[in-house]
Amino acid sequence: MNLQEHIRKVLREETKKLPAFLLRRVTEKKLDRLIKDVRKKIRLGFEEDEAIYDEVRNFIAWEFLEVLNRDFPREQDYWDLYIKFEKPLVDLVKTKLH
Repeated sequence: MNLQEHIRKVLREETKKLPAFLLRRVTEKKLDRLIKDVRKKIRLGFEEDEAIYDEVRNFIAWEFLEVLNRDFPREQDYWDLYIKFEKPLVDLVKTKLH
């Protein structure tokens, strides 16, 4: 493998990782549990996207309750923070499933 291919591989792997602000708040064990829960829901007959978003939203509700329960000056601030958690978690689950 030449240097350019190696760099591409490292960059691909880095984009699959969670941002540091999430890694500080969630253990690898809890992330594995999230992925197992999504797989279980898919086996039960749920559509893949439905299972992913349902479980990620449930995960956010339990793991980040204290962060999301703050008093936000605007409702949009709440949703901006929520999306900041949701998008990388959904991306992680999708990469782990495929």
